Amino acid sequence: MIIGFIGAGVMARALGKGLVEGGVVPATGLICSAPTQEDGQPFLDLFPGARWTPDNDEVVRQSDLTVLAIKPQVFIKAVSSLGEVSAGKLFLSLMAGITLQQICEGLHPTARVVRSMPNTPMQIGVGASVYAGGPNVTLDDLALVNRVLSSAGKAWPIEEEQINAVTALSGSGPAYVFHFIDALIRAGIEVGLPEKLARDLAIQTVTGSAQLAAQSPLSPMALATQVKSPRGTTLAGCSILEENDALNQLMARCLAAAKTRAEELARGEA
Repeated sequence: MIIGFIGAGVMARALGKGLVEGGVVPATGLICSAPTQEDGQPFLDLFPGARWTPDNDEVVRQSDLTVLAIKPQVFIKAVSSLGEVSAGKLFLSLMAGITLQQICEGLHPTARVVRSMPNTPMQIGVGASVYAGGPNVTLDDLALVNRVLSSAGKAWPIEEEQINAVTALSGSGPAYVFHFIDALIRAGIEVGLPEKLARDLAIQTVTGSAQLAAQSPLSPMALATQVKSPRGTTLAGCSILEENDALNQLMARCLAAAKTRAEELARGEA
């Protein structure tokens, strides 16, 4: 099996790493396109034996599955030459905001298209991805896409109408978490900790808490309650987060803004 990537950036390399390390394909089973070989070189360096071409249509021609790992703003230009060569071919889109209908309109009517939304923890094999199939997609196609995405984390099938909301939550979510970690580090320094110790403690606390939430049958708020002793330090700190429902409202605004932007991209707004 040959898996091709149109685009050779961070997400292409992250998914490629999962494919190779997960035994889905060897590095020699990967091909990528990028405007110049210099643009594709990080991909080639990571996967010795993989191939690069400047031609998107060559990737599609050679591949059993072509991954659209490009920015949504360059989608139209990237697929402009793929009309006939895409006939009957299977595509997996990683693009935010570009709908199945828009992708299908840029390809041959018989192309099989699956739209997905991964996230950047895919780089270390713990990504969260969702996917939705287009009109020509078969159950075997969806099974292959699940295997491909699951090689770099976990994957869930959904309805396409949910993807913009998923983009706002798990697609953009790592950045929210990184902001929180940075704020925790800064606050730790403010209360007197050395920078390195504040950083180490903040990252380990978030990592451990996420793992506990994943493994526990309790809800996140029930786990939080376990840490709160009456008149204790945790209760004092959490009272600030809970004041006027500030944290919940802030996250709701974050997700609403991200979802709105995904919808704007779907309408072709730059």
